[in-house]
Formats: sequence, C-alpha cells, structure tokens
Amino acid sequence: MPSIELIPELYREEAQKMAGCLDQLDEVLLAAHANLDGDALGSLCAAAIILKQLGKTFTIYSSTAVPRHLQFVKLPTKVYTELALINPFPKTALFLDCGEYHRLGVELSSAASNFPSLNLDHHEGLGMGSLATWVEPKAASTTQLLAYLALAKGLDLSGDLGQAIALGLVTDTGGFAHTNTSADVFALSAHLAKLGVDFPRLREELDHNIRFERMLLWGGLTKKVQLEANGSIAICTVSLADFQTYSAMRDDLEGFVEYLRRLQGVKIAVLLREDEPHTAKFSLRSVREVDVCSLARKLGGGGHKNAAGGTINQPLEQAKMTLLKILLDGLNKSLL
Repeated sequence: MPSIELIPELYREEAQKMAGCLDQLDEVLLAAHANLDGDALGSLCAAAIILKQLGKTFTIYSSTAVPRHLQFVKLPTKVYTELALINPFPKTALFLDCGEYHRLGVELSSAASNFPSLNLDHHEGLGMGSLATWVEPKAASTTQLLAYLALAKGLDLSGDLGQAIALGLVTDTGGFAHTNTSADVFALSAHLAKLGVDFPRLREELDHNIRFERMLLWGGLTKKVQLEANGSIAICTVSLADFQTYSAMRDDLEGFVEYLRRLQGVKIAVLLREDEPHTAKFSLRSVREVDVCSLARKLGGGGHKNAAGGTINQPLEQAKMTLLKILLDGLNKSLL
C-alpha cells in the first residue's frame, strides 16, 4: 500500500479529510469547467478511476465535450454532453478544477447546487462543495490534489491513473516551465515516472497534433498582434470571421497566448476571442511577478497569478478597449 508519507505535509491534512468525505459519495456526477483543458480532462479521468477502484458508480459530464487536441487521452468511460441523456441520473457530484457554478456551463450551473457535492480546485476562490471543499492555489493542477487524495485512500498511482494525473501536471505547468512548477510537482512527477508514466510520449501527443488549419490561423493572427505600453503588452483579437477565413475552430487557438508571451519584453500576453457578436472571451498570460489574476477579477474573471481569463459582454473592439484600459491602469498604478 502506498505510504501517506508520499503526500507533502502542506497537503496531507486536507487530503485525508477529503478522503474521508469521499466515502459519502456514490452514483456520482463528475464535472469540470466547460471548454476542457488538460487539467480539467485529466482530473475527470483521474477522479473516475479513483471512484472505480473504490467500487463507486459515476458518470462524466461536459457540456463542451472533449476538444480535438485532447482526443488522444484514454477515457475511462463515455463523456455525456447533455444531462437529459444520463440515465440513471446521479445523486451526488464531484466538481473539479472549477470553484464557481457558472463555469460548469449553462445547463449544469443551474442544477449544480442541488447535488450533495465535493469540490477540488486549485484556482483562487472559496469553492462550491456542499459537503466539503478543497481549494489549494499553491497546487500546480487539480490532478496534483487528486494524486494526494488517491494516496490518502491507499491507492497506487500507476497505470491510467498516473497518466491522467500527469496530463494535468504537464499542461498546467506549461511543460514544467511556469512559476507553479514547485519541488512538490517534481517529486510527484518523479514518483509517476518510476511507476511507468511516459512523460516524453505524453509531451509528444500534446505537441504533434497540429492541424493545417491551425497553422494557417496562427499565421494570420500573428499579423494582427499589437504591442502596447512600450512593448509590455502583446494583444491579439480573434473574430468569428477569422475562424471562417481559415476553416479553423476554437480549440485551434490552444497555445497561442503562450506563444505571444514568448515575445521579448512582453510582460502580459492577451488573446481576445469573439464568441458571439457581443461576447468576447479573454485569456491573459504573464511572466514572473506580474499578477494578471487580480486584473481579470476586475472584469469578473479569475484564474492564477500568471494565467487568468474571463468574459466581456461587449463587441470585440469595445471589449479590447475595455480590457486594455484595465491592463494599462494596472501598469500605471504599479499593481503588477
């Protein structure tokens, strides 16, 4: 049986507490934030495997399904995209990588509070579990917390469980390049590698799946990039027309804002995507000490210190000016 000593002291008490609370769940709805990323999908897979090993029944739900760039991931079961199709309907819930009901998607957000639920998340916030909540912003990913939860339940992290945990670790640390890459992350990753998790293969699966349409989209968007604040801010807008021009889709944007952050002198990289004529989704990335989460919160968003986002209910160009004002004010007032 895995030793509890594998859980860092910082996380041990909460992991054991949440492990006890997990016993209260069965017939579980597993859900994460809409528009799944690597950590959200890895968390869903890891939680499903944990519940299966504990002899519990579960259903995975995501209103936006699995994005194309993550369809190489081995799923433990079907992912439902409509609550009405789930039968029998779950009685409890485990909400992952998301601490606010509205981030679960329109359909589930209105019903989520009706479930007796647990909530695991690593974003800043209070969380939303009615039975128990474990929110730990110091964790690099929600899969990191799930690894410690599994260890607290005496489960081994090998096989598909280890692969799912690794997916969240790799994607949310930017391949171990972001400032959230702590000694605990390396220790957990080393443990997973000893158990057989193939990190180079995972990195290859994540990197070697670029569609030609995505390459064309990125080429077109690169010409639209603007530098503001003496080159401290790089911003790019993506209109609905841009997607049509290059026959591209939303998930073809995956990684583009990180690409902008690589520009020399840039402190904040901004991607502003038109979702509807009067709705724009923004993604912010920053370097080192620059806190974009605090700025995203001014617009109702959130996230992490160096990676945040949100939605602005304005036409694309107006949303761009609104967002730039917040960012420039932050720079001028030295809030960063």
